[in-house]
Amino acid sequence: MSSVEVVYGEGWCAVRRAVVSPMSEGEARRRHTAGDPYAVVLRAGGQPLAELRIAGRSGYVGLLLFDAHGRRHREYDYVELRRGRLHLRRHRQWLYRTPDEAEQSEQAAHFTLTIEADGRTRRSLDHRGLFETSTHLSAEHRSLPLADFGEWTGYVDADLLGLPGPLALVPAPAPETDGQAGGAPLWSPPAPLAPGHLEALFVPGSRFTSDDEPVTVIEPEAAGNLRLPTGRVIVADPSVLSARDEPLTVSVPPGTYPLVLGKVEIRSEWDGEEMTWEQITAAMLVVGDRRPAATWEPALLPGQEPRLLGDRQYYGFGVDSGTGAFLDIAARDALVADRNAGADLATAVGGEVTCPEFRDPASGANAIAFPSGDGDGSYPVWIGRDHDGEVTCLIADMLTVDSRHPLPPTEESTAVVLTSSAPPADVPLPATAPPAETALLFAELLAATVAMARRPLPGQGQGAK
Repeated sequence: MSSVEVVYGEGWCAVRRAVVSPMSEGEARRRHTAGDPYAVVLRAGGQPLAELRIAGRSGYVGLLLFDAHGRRHREYDYVELRRGRLHLRRHRQWLYRTPDEAEQSEQAAHFTLTIEADGRTRRSLDHRGLFETSTHLSAEHRSLPLADFGEWTGYVDADLLGLPGPLALVPAPAPETDGQAGGAPLWSPPAPLAPGHLEALFVPGSRFTSDDEPVTVIEPEAAGNLRLPTGRVIVADPSVLSARDEPLTVSVPPGTYPLVLGKVEIRSEWDGEEMTWEQITAAMLVVGDRRPAATWEPALLPGQEPRLLGDRQYYGFGVDSGTGAFLDIAARDALVADRNAGADLATAVGGEVTCPEFRDPASGANAIAFPSGDGDGSYPVWIGRDHDGEVTCLIADMLTVDSRHPLPPTEESTAVVLTSSAPPADVPLPATAPPAETALLFAELLAATVAMARRPLPGQGQGAK
């Protein structure tokens, strides 16, 4: 049996090599119940073996393992996709060359598994260039039961720590402090991109920061009326539209709705002269009566799972021609049938008409194209709802200004950003493999990826577990 000390706090500091703001078990339990972030450090002989980062409100559990030199070298990033069951969103390993190489240094090779809800997994090796391939990870290796407070061996066992088992968890002596942290937090659960002050992008006189320069919202531009005979909305680049492009999971009542472009004026100095130009910031489909949105949420396509998104990540529509478009699914079919219509629509943007239109006489549907801000890339779409939950607007955010940092006289948004909690499991959950067994499988995947990339495996330093 191996005795392992349990210390609660804000987290482990690699620089100070200590638990920051240690807290009592009672304070940690209080945070656990409230869903607030806290950390659990497992150590032996004063050396860290593992750190658990727990944020119940976000459904997040992170596990970091330390090597014999006190460096974090393996990471498991879990999220609660189904109530009571964690899904492994990402796994990373750092491969250190020498015992004194800095923790997670840029020179250290690292291996990453990025795992979708259905088990589709991207493997990447960042060592002498980036190599990527894919695989499928079975359910028993990509999920764990959500553990009760104190049941930490549900996430990490003796084999995973390289110790003779079983583990005996021993509480650390009572700390002198009780979780009163100072300064910036050591860590926070991954937070996907949040909408900024979206409606202010359509209010003339609003101001924002953009590349450290203030920009001013000017009068929005009417882009035409979008006819939606089915109410099933697609936002896409018309030049690459295909029959595989699906409508958003949110629909609106069939009808005709105005599309409006948000614009800003940018002033800058170049070679001693002041320059002024305009830029499109967003395209808004006005569905309701322009009441301020009470809530915002991301617009999704079928199969997209927002709880799998990492920090500041988002699902967006891809742009290859500097053009986006709003359209009904009926217009999609007509555009796809007309071979050149989508490309012609994208080419016409920015000409005599800022937002050209494609019409389908058979269905009555149309598509309205618009310039996509800075050009090619990927852009999120947000759903605005009123207090009754009815859709008031859909906004395609071009991310051309940092609308999360408004300047006076911009009014602060009072809208709430909705996040979904983990739903109950709709099918019986499969059994899960022991943590050490999953770690062994990941080591085999790493070795296979290295062999496919035809690159020598970096040394991990003497005594690394």
